[in-house]
Amino acid sequence: MDNLRPWRAWNFWRIFAPCVLLLTGLIIAFYGLERLADRRVHEQAGQHLVRLHAEIISRELRSVESELRYLAEQALLRRFASGIADDNTAGSVESLTELQNEYVRFCGSKAIYDQIRFLDKSGMERIRVNYEQGQPRAVPAGDLQAKGTRYYFIQSLKLERGDIFVSPFDLNVEHGQIESPHKPVIRFATPVFDESERLAGVLVLNLLGQGLLEKLAVSASGFPGEAWLLNREGYYLRGPNRNEEWAFMFGGAARFGNRFPAAWRELEDSPLGSRHDESGLFTYRTIPGTERPIDGGPLPSDEPLEEKSGDSMLRIVSYVPNSIVFANANQLLSRLLLVLVPVTVGLAVMLGIVVRADLIRRDHERQLAESEARLRYLSQRVLTAQEDERRSFSRDLHDELGQLVTALTLDLEHARHSGDAQRREELLTRAQQESSMLLDRIHEISARVRPPMLDDLGLSDALRDLAGEFGARTGLDASLTLEFEDGDATPEIGATLFRIIQEALTNVSRHAEASSVTIEVARRDGRIDAAVADNGIGFDPQRRPLDRLGILGMRERAELLGGSFQIESSPGHGTRIRVSLPLRCGTLNGILDGNST
Repeated sequence: MDNLRPWRAWNFWRIFAPCVLLLTGLIIAFYGLERLADRRVHEQAGQHLVRLHAEIISRELRSVESELRYLAEQALLRRFASGIADDNTAGSVESLTELQNEYVRFCGSKAIYDQIRFLDKSGMERIRVNYEQGQPRAVPAGDLQAKGTRYYFIQSLKLERGDIFVSPFDLNVEHGQIESPHKPVIRFATPVFDESERLAGVLVLNLLGQGLLEKLAVSASGFPGEAWLLNREGYYLRGPNRNEEWAFMFGGAARFGNRFPAAWRELEDSPLGSRHDESGLFTYRTIPGTERPIDGGPLPSDEPLEEKSGDSMLRIVSYVPNSIVFANANQLLSRLLLVLVPVTVGLAVMLGIVVRADLIRRDHERQLAESEARLRYLSQRVLTAQEDERRSFSRDLHDELGQLVTALTLDLEHARHSGDAQRREELLTRAQQESSMLLDRIHEISARVRPPMLDDLGLSDALRDLAGEFGARTGLDASLTLEFEDGDATPEIGATLFRIIQEALTNVSRHAEASSVTIEVARRDGRIDAAVADNGIGFDPQRRPLDRLGILGMRERAELLGGSFQIESSPGHGTRIRVSLPLRCGTLNGILDGNST
């Protein structure tokens, strides 16, 4: 019996050792795969987050730039500027009051601008509206200040018409002191020309940056790591904690580059990308400055504190420490190491790992299936709407047209067999009336399928007919402004634009409770832009879903041709729908362009 012990030990180790080695090798392999999968998941999440943040920031900046250009070209401002240049005191006073009231209304309705200012060519403030404690207020003439030495004024005077200077993102400074509580702002400035096309001054909008920072915070709420916003020099505008934010305004040294020097060097060299090192996983994207000081040199040493923070470049960085990146992998490793002790449960552990991997795969497949189901749902809603319209046409053809044709046939048949001349005349007269009614219904149904004026007379006349018919039918005051030629757009673009405006007017009549509606269509820079605005009750887009069939149909029509669709509304302030389509774009190119944006 004792002689068998070495043989039993040999057989034990001959079986046990390979099993342990196999388990160890499998553990190492699964751990490596899990680490790779965890890194890819977090890297994709970081890329999605920085791309989303870049879209939020770019959309916000583009919106402000658009509003600034609109305000700079207002006839009221140009007339006021002409009055200043011609020293027309009476006219200037009247225009000043009117312009102040306009800016107070604009500032109050937007609620995102800290200041709206117009500076003349010398840099003296002629108009300033402050937004204080939720209320806009025009600053009295005695409190207006001279800003002729400020860099944003000097640089803006050098710009071409329509160009915009964007300041750094920093904290507002009043009377040489950083305002408390902190008020993040971005200044947008553009030159203003009077009615005689003379340079008259600069219009400045101070955007309240807290709203933008809050949007970034909300969008990053589900992210497993941290999302930071840096300026050009790497200072935190939105950082790991409040004590490290805006350090450049207080002479502090809290910078991304001081904490992560290797990642900062890579971020400086590349506008977008990702990096993984011993500190964690970084994903970054750079938003270049919209405008930099023209001379490109340093700012004068006597400039106020708010003017010394560099240009308007912004850097978005997501950061996930390795403890989070590999949390699942480390947890898996801890569990797998336990299988080395009880060899007898090795197969059970292996089966558990396989099942876990299969569950992960099934979860990914479920997510893909849910995404496909959502797409099928949207497509089904469109097909359902098409079928409903076809059933409506079928009912019209069968019920109304069929009845008219039947009545017409019977009257003609009775007239043919009637021996009474007066009775025959009555039947023929009624048949003629029924024939006219039949023709009218055919025209109505044909117009529902496609307005004949769109093919016969062109888009502009079709829109005029649509607006006139809408006003007559609803009793609303419908005004139409057209600034394009019928030959500008292809038939496909024209038909799409017509249908979108038609659907927008339908929504106004059904839901808006408005008294007037304006329709504007104009050609701008190779595109045709349209806007439909009403003065109705409006709604809150955050509370009411924007994926209803009508809105969804308008959005899909625009995006399939490479265009864009926007809806703006708030309770009590009406609704505005904007659509922009390329003048000449095939459907395939439109889809590609739409996906790229």
